[in-house]
Amino acid sequence: MNGAPPPLKRIDHIVALVADLDAAFAIYTERLGLPISWQVESKEGWRSSALWLGNASLELLEPSPPADGAFFQRALDSRGEGLFLVAFEPPDLDYSVRALRNRGSQVADPIASGVMDSNRTGGLRGYRTAFISRRSTAGLNSFLCKYDSPFQPLDGGAGALKVKKLDHVIIATEDLDEATRLWERNLGLKPDTSLNHPLGAGFKVARLPIGDAFLELVQPVDKEGRFYEQFRQRGEGLFSISVEVEDLDGAVSYLRGNNVKVSDPEASIWPGARLARINHEYTHGVSIQLIERP
Repeated sequence: MNGAPPPLKRIDHIVALVADLDAAFAIYTERLGLPISWQVESKEGWRSSALWLGNASLELLEPSPPADGAFFQRALDSRGEGLFLVAFEPPDLDYSVRALRNRGSQVADPIASGVMDSNRTGGLRGYRTAFISRRSTAGLNSFLCKYDSPFQPLDGGAGALKVKKLDHVIIATEDLDEATRLWERNLGLKPDTSLNHPLGAGFKVARLPIGDAFLELVQPVDKEGRFYEQFRQRGEGLFSISVEVEDLDGAVSYLRGNNVKVSDPEASIWPGARLARINHEYTHGVSIQLIERP
């Protein structure tokens, strides 16, 4: 329908599975210097806290024994700690479910839920979700998430790391052209054709803008190098997140001052940008790169 909004409005949050929420949250806030989005929400089957990335949250989720947490526990047991899900905010949940289904996406019926959050009035934060099949997203675990009332982070600042925003989410794929076609047909995200599949160190990429961030689809083209080795071990799906900071050299210096291993800044494949990678040992398996743009 002409004039209809796109079914995916923005990236709302990224979910990472952790074995020990308290330990992980302490590292992210005290050593990595990230501001707090929410703290110790709990539901039967899991509990979580989150960091604020300027325009989206990074949720650290720890499964617990009851049946409701079995899905997350199985994933943690099989995959280990690290990135797991991407939550997209729709303009309207029911509209977006219909729109995605009309495009051919497989989307579950919406489910209303809520979590106990002691930091909020009334202690309960309500929301509705609808999961999207991996077959519609070329292997990405994802879902739609709409809060009952506008979400506000507990700390909307930049933190000691001086975060500006979630810049992009990196998704590994075996076939870049097919994945790009699926995302445009099924989800309505069109690639930035001006980039013409820029080549990186052994891979090629496509950029799909969404809100004030973008999805970076990545396909290995050489059977060697860092990216191919990680792709061979982990397969298709959510691979890494890139967080924009105000001052990359300052961020690297801050992290090293907290005894966090981080790579030296280097040129990015994106024109004029530089990046540095935080060692997985300090992120509970979450692949994070910091990026500075001109």
